[in-house]
Amino acid sequence: MQNNQFNPSISTRKIILFLGDIFIVHGSIFLSAVIRLGWYNGLEYLKHNPLSFMLTGLTFIITFFFAELYDTRKDFKSLGYIMTIVFASACAFVITTVLVYFTWWQRIGRGVFIMLGLLIPLFVIGWRYIYSYLADQPIFRRNALILGAGWAGKTILEEITKSKKAAGLTVMGFIDDDPAKQNTRIGGLPVLGNRYGLHNAIQQNNVNLLITAITHEKHADLIKTLINCSWSGIEILDMPTMYEQLTGKIPFKHINDLWMLHTVISKPKLYGRVVKPIIECCVALILFILLLPAMAIIAVLVKLDSRGGIFYTQERIGKDGRTFTIIKFRTMTENAEIHTGAIYTADKDPRITRVGRFLRKLRLDEIPQLLNVIQGCMSLVGPRPERQVFIKEFEEKIPFYAQRLTVKPGLTGWAQVKYLYASSVEQTEEKLQYDLYYVKNMSFILDIVILLKTIKVVLFGSGK
Repeated sequence: MQNNQFNPSISTRKIILFLGDIFIVHGSIFLSAVIRLGWYNGLEYLKHNPLSFMLTGLTFIITFFFAELYDTRKDFKSLGYIMTIVFASACAFVITTVLVYFTWWQRIGRGVFIMLGLLIPLFVIGWRYIYSYLADQPIFRRNALILGAGWAGKTILEEITKSKKAAGLTVMGFIDDDPAKQNTRIGGLPVLGNRYGLHNAIQQNNVNLLITAITHEKHADLIKTLINCSWSGIEILDMPTMYEQLTGKIPFKHINDLWMLHTVISKPKLYGRVVKPIIECCVALILFILLLPAMAIIAVLVKLDSRGGIFYTQERIGKDGRTFTIIKFRTMTENAEIHTGAIYTADKDPRITRVGRFLRKLRLDEIPQLLNVIQGCMSLVGPRPERQVFIKEFEEKIPFYAQRLTVKPGLTGWAQVKYLYASSVEQTEEKLQYDLYYVKNMSFILDIVILLKTIKVVLFGSGK
């Protein structure tokens, strides 16, 4: 299958990004030496220490590779991606320090070394911004076909249309085997034929990306065609993966048990099991000590505002279904559920006190849960812990809801910074998509991004 027009495959885009990084890293090394030592001395210094600087550049490039900074499908302007660059650069800096300073013949001057450690991430971030602009130019635009014109196909088309992350991507139409959909338009785009006409549709529309949005089992002929397309350099993504990249959530209505099983098996376990608990326990202990004065003030305000205790405790369900007692500042009137039983918290809920409304808006009522983190019942970051009565209801009505319980619940989470409080089953379904995204993609960088977004909520009161 040949195309006469220029077809910027995923490999070409990665090569351009990679070559740009090589130029940036080594250019930063050169610039650091010249700025620190002057033009003549800087050149002499580089000439007499080539091995040290080559090793430094190679370390940064390899670290960027392992940090997945050459995945061209990501949003290069997002806070998470910028944080990844900074973190990867810091790791490369530490690794280079160990490699260089433990071998006396490869040493780099401290001033030059510190300067290149600052310049490299700065210029790499700038290069990613420039690349984002270039990728949106006509020569780099990608054309896509969506395989399947049903609910899943229409859903991913809507997300592509409204997402900034899909810049440079143009959907040319649908492929669908349903005879009733042939020669029709769905979402403003034509159905270009069935699986037998896929090759022609690809050639005629210069397509370099196929998005499979087929909910039923794929026909053997289609699978064979997709394999051939992949060997021809055409990128193939399934709808859940594309949806996840664009929205930061998992479309649980479009995944099955096998997809979830593969996700669980392939997920690295070291960070979640060992690194994360140790880091979070230490951070929670430090925060608890630092926030003691603020907690004392909040305690006085809660007590003066309404009758009842300062703290509110309740049994919640944690990792693997284990029960623990959560502790919060009381934000509702005393015995708020004595007449109603367990119900959702609604907008302008009359049970919420004046101080309680303020605390909820800034998430300050959650501070005492640092004790739960120190005890090991909770994490700083994770899906919010829920009550047993609601979990039973949600597990009956919402597929994969129990997957939230495979990780420790958190004081804050991806769903909390991306969505408002849930007060219905429908809103809980929406939040579950974000929770599943976190369970699938849990990492140090994602945790940092969530914590930074949580700080923004606290400082600017953008919560609910």
